Amino acid sequence: MPKLTEIAANPCRRRLLAASAAALVLAACSSVDTHTVNIQTAAAGTKIEARQVVALVYAQAPDAEIDRLLYSGGDLTRAIKRLRDRQPQLKPWLDQGVVGNTASGFVTLRDPARGKELHALLWEENRDRAFLHDRASAAVGHGGDDLNSWLPYASYSFGTEWIAQGQPGWWWMDDQRQWRQGPPKG
Repeated sequence: MPKLTEIAANPCRRRLLAASAAALVLAACSSVDTHTVNIQTAAAGTKIEARQVVALVYAQAPDAEIDRLLYSGGDLTRAIKRLRDRQPQLKPWLDQGVVGNTASGFVTLRDPARGKELHALLWEENRDRAFLHDRASAAVGHGGDDLNSWLPYASYSFGTEWIAQGQPGWWWMDDQRQWRQGPPKG
């Protein structure tokens, strides 16, 4: 049997050794599991979170679905669950057009005569939506000193989704504080 030094000295054998080593490396690589890592920028992460949260709230998704959100846990998850649990109380008022979503991510009264009746419901809903905007901003890296500059973006990202995913007859208030019905045009 030839020694390794003899194999290395022979150019033909050296190429054969190199090819064998390469084949072993490739074989080892093909059996290694690969994992995909999805990294989102703050803007994309905020939009994705808004789309997913609103869909889960409107669909009355089970807790397990909410727990799988990209940004979840602790107080944020509890706020999302409160929004989901409150949706059956809020929906009839949205269906009747008494309240509507706003472009800034909140819900507001369209019929002032119903104010006293709905004050507590709207206050609780908007408290949780404000908390959601705040925590979603922090989750994508815009907490602390950067929070105030990011909150408008988060609020409008959520507002866009509350409106876009709403029922066709629901009312919503645009940036100019004008009421519109149905999904936004364009």
